[in-house]
Amino acid sequence: MYFYFKKISLTLCILFISTFFTIHSVSASSNFEDISSKHEAFEEISYLIKLGVIKGYRENGKTYFKPNNMVTRGQVAKMVVIASGNKPLTVKNSSFSDVTVGTELSGYVERAIELGYFVTNTKNQFLPNKPLTRDEMSYVLSKAFKLDTSQYEKIDSPFVDVKMTHPYNQFINTIYYNGITKGSGQKYNPNDQVSRVQFALFVARAKNDKFRLELPIKEVVVPDDNSAIIGTIQVTTDGLNIRKSKDSSTIDNIVGKTNKGSKLAVYAIEGDWLKVSFNNGYSYIYKTYAQFLDIDGKTLGNAKKQVTTTQNINLYLEPTSTSNVISTIDSKVKLPVYNTVNGYYLTVVNGLPGYIVAGSTEDVIVEKPSTPDPTPPLVSGDLLGRVTVDNLNIRKEANSTSPVVDKVKKGEYVQVNSVNGYWAQVTFKGQNGYVHKSYLKLLNQNGNPLKDRMIIIDPGHGGKDPGTVVGTIEEKNIVLKVSTLVTQKLEAAGANVLMTRTGDTYPTREGRVDFSHGNYGEIFVSIHANYANNTAAQGIETYYAKTPGDVYEEDIDLATFVNNQIVKNVNMKDRKVKEMKYIVIANTNIPAILVELGFLSNSEDRAKLTDDQYVELFAESIYKGILEYYSKQ
Repeated sequence: MYFYFKKISLTLCILFISTFFTIHSVSASSNFEDISSKHEAFEEISYLIKLGVIKGYRENGKTYFKPNNMVTRGQVAKMVVIASGNKPLTVKNSSFSDVTVGTELSGYVERAIELGYFVTNTKNQFLPNKPLTRDEMSYVLSKAFKLDTSQYEKIDSPFVDVKMTHPYNQFINTIYYNGITKGSGQKYNPNDQVSRVQFALFVARAKNDKFRLELPIKEVVVPDDNSAIIGTIQVTTDGLNIRKSKDSSTIDNIVGKTNKGSKLAVYAIEGDWLKVSFNNGYSYIYKTYAQFLDIDGKTLGNAKKQVTTTQNINLYLEPTSTSNVISTIDSKVKLPVYNTVNGYYLTVVNGLPGYIVAGSTEDVIVEKPSTPDPTPPLVSGDLLGRVTVDNLNIRKEANSTSPVVDKVKKGEYVQVNSVNGYWAQVTFKGQNGYVHKSYLKLLNQNGNPLKDRMIIIDPGHGGKDPGTVVGTIEEKNIVLKVSTLVTQKLEAAGANVLMTRTGDTYPTREGRVDFSHGNYGEIFVSIHANYANNTAAQGIETYYAKTPGDVYEEDIDLATFVNNQIVKNVNMKDRKVKEMKYIVIANTNIPAILVELGFLSNSEDRAKLTDDQYVELFAESIYKGILEYYSKQ
């Protein structure tokens, strides 16, 4: 009797356990102590549990998913074999010294290797306990789920930390463009390990389209015959964003990146943007970071002479009348000539190089008058200086004790012939002389407004002075990163840029001023992050200093342009432009501003200041503000 009831009890127990595990497998993630129904990966984990791809850990009568545990190569081998609809392989001999034949692991590893899911770089070892890295993951997923990788082999990665030469570039591109990963901001972090929850998301997306991220927008196909190409450019900076639209205020439209030296075909100039071909489609780049090339792939150099058109003529892409016609040019238009090729002149029209028939032009004869014209001529030349103070002395020699030969009113322009240190050799009303360049706003009349401008960028604090500190976040590191990016952007536009510090050093406030003066700076921009005891305080504010003899109207202009760009592009609260006699801006004799990017004490501002995507936007905004300042005549 005892045996009979014992048998019934055992049968009921088995039925109960079977029922429990059936229910458990249907809604597995809801039973995990560490995965709630509101978790971002709840659906994906439930989906994979039902497929038998993953399972949890039983500890002290409870089930845990352990989302932050790193997945190993051995675990991944089993998961992808199951997820791809395959079964483990039965073998008599193990291919690897660190995988024991006959074990469950051995069967899945051997099948994964047979199917080509893994690259093994260590002789006779699979390294099953080694955590999987993100670059390895891209290869595994591409192979296991038969993703088409062919179209992504020879294109730049959308991530700044993955070069085209990276061994996994093709596979990282593949999972990005298939909606499996979006990286972390502009980085993929290829050497980082993969957690259980991350891998669950990636496998679910690869396995089932319904879990995939929004795919990058497909671009319009570029004409195969290249009939619409109007020029070729060479990129002048690393990490240049290639965008699907003419909008630099958002990171969502970035479709790729390219580096210094890359060449791209151009299909149109649209304001500040160039329409280019990228990844078999049309995209846009900011034209500041590119220079046009001639038909031989060379930069244009200096103009050799000027000509005037004698009739309406075409501007050709190449020195032949059978080439693409870029535009038409009216009669009596004055043009620079950079080179002569087979009866054609290489010239530039509206910023775009091309070729014109030499025989349809006549040379411009430049005659120097023997005596100055008694009537004030129009100010001309490649570089003008707008006077920023009243009654500026023009001196006979480049020193402050030399005789005054003329005076210039505030707002008038002089032709700048050369600059040596702080002295500019100028021409005004036919009179040559010298003025202190601190009282001139130097304005390029051709090319990029920033070319050859001497700009001082000051990353605040540094070394022993960390600035504002919140947890492990230090102001000095943030502002150095932003300043470095600003410098790179300015240099790409042709500016001469110096930073008061390029590493974790501490120049004194007075030392920063001396640095600016000693290097003949034309503007000074100090970059900081803010702090307040009230954590609700947030936003961007920019300071200038008003001191005797200072050209503070220029400070206000510069501060306003930079401040407004940050408000617009980074979506920061506008705390306005303000006056404050900070030493680094009050003691400089050039337009100088101090930018407080945002409050590290405020969680929303802090999130932006510590996010590489927003750091890029802060830098781009400061760059654009400076460009706007120099574009204002």
